Amino acid sequence: MRKTLLIGLILLVAGCSPSGQVKTYPVKGTIKFEGKPMVGGGAISLIPITDQRGKTAGGTIQPDGTYSLETYKPGDGSMAGEFRVVIFQETVKEGKAAPDGAAPSATAAMDVPVADRIPVVYADDRNSPLKATVETKPNVIDFDLKRQ
Repeated sequence: MRKTLLIGLILLVAGCSPSGQVKTYPVKGTIKFEGKPMVGGGAISLIPITDQRGKTAGGTIQPDGTYSLETYKPGDGSMAGEFRVVIFQETVKEGKAAPDGAAPSATAAMDVPVADRIPVVYADDRNSPLKATVETKPNVIDFDLKRQ
């Protein structure tokens, strides 16, 4: 009994659950580019700046620019700490396949205009200028990306 209690206390102090997972905190927000929702959607990842133990959080950026992070399950967020933020923009989406013999739909594919594409530096895991702090509470972290 004492040994089990001690192990539980060590895991609690270390910030881990008994299954070895680091505690996470909800993180959501909006990605804008030059003041407008980022066109096309994409993905966002948080990469620890310090030597932190735990799994990296990521999420899908919706077409309206909103996102919610997950580490172990949808919506659970990220571990607390300081992070470099990496944002990938989906600039081309292929349309759905047309049935055999049918002409493809002109609106089936999407291509983000060059003027709405974010600079590639935001997708660079070593040089992205974006940083974020995840606190031990629910977090709302918004970004307004700029042309370089």
